[in-house]
Formats: sequence, C-alpha cells, structure tokens
Amino acid sequence: MAVRKFDKNDLTDVLALMKQHAELEGYGDIFSIDEEALVRLGFDRSVPAYHMLISENAEGKVVGFALYFLQEFTFRNMPMLYMNQLIVDEAHRRQGTARELVAALCKEARALGCFRLKWGVSSANENAIAFYDGIGAAREKGRFYYTLDETVFL
Repeated sequence: MAVRKFDKNDLTDVLALMKQHAELEGYGDIFSIDEEALVRLGFDRSVPAYHMLISENAEGKVVGFALYFLQEFTFRNMPMLYMNQLIVDEAHRRQGTARELVAALCKEARALGCFRLKWGVSSANENAIAFYDGIGAAREKGRFYYTLDETVFL
C-alpha cells in the first residue's frame, strides 16, 4: 500500500467510499456530499476546509482515506490534528491500511507541530474500537461529545 496526499483525480473513488461508509453507519439517506463539494471545500479555497491522505493498492486503486483538519486554537496554544474520517474499503480491511493511514497522519501532525491527533468513533463500531485500542490510542476520560442539529439550534 502507498499513502499519499489527495488530489482531484481521487474524487470519484473517495466519494464512493464515503457513500459506502454512510450506508454502513446508517446515515446514507441524508448523505449529501458530492464531487462539487469536495472540490469547493478542498481545492477552491485559499485555506482548505479539509485535507486528506489516500491509501492505494499496488494497482493504484484507492482503498482507503483519512480526512482531517487542523484545529489551530486549542488550550495548549498548539495545533491539533482532528481526524474526521478514516475509511477503508471492506475488501481491504485487516491488511494494514488503517494502520498505515494513522501512521501517516501522525507524521503529518508531527510536521505541523501538533500536540495531539484526535478523533471520534461510534460506540457501535466494535472493530474500529478494537483497532484504536490495539494501536495504543487513549480514550478520553470524563468527556462526552454533544451535538445540536439545525432543527434544535437555540
């Protein structure tokens, strides 16, 4: 597997993986990302809203990606790299792809002077939790994450 930066040639493959993931996680009916949004948010801005690393197999097929962004303003006065999505094609799981992507994100975080790599995971995703526990990631203690959706904005 090879890990590299995302480019516009990857749009179709990445979007297919995103849709596959949305279906598996149960939000396929409201999934609204399209290629236009990926271009607008990732390539057309002077400061991209997101960054992405791609994993491709020996044939050059995209088999996974890690979408992330930087959170510059933190309590440590250092940036934090937030992994928003780590998705590996079902047929390519348990082959080291996720580990390679996380290792590449750690390298990116180090290069950017980040003090932490952070992400969330669904409590129902037992395989992901086992993977994260297995690589030595620490679960935050004493924290809950909350959301306010547009239908209940104050």
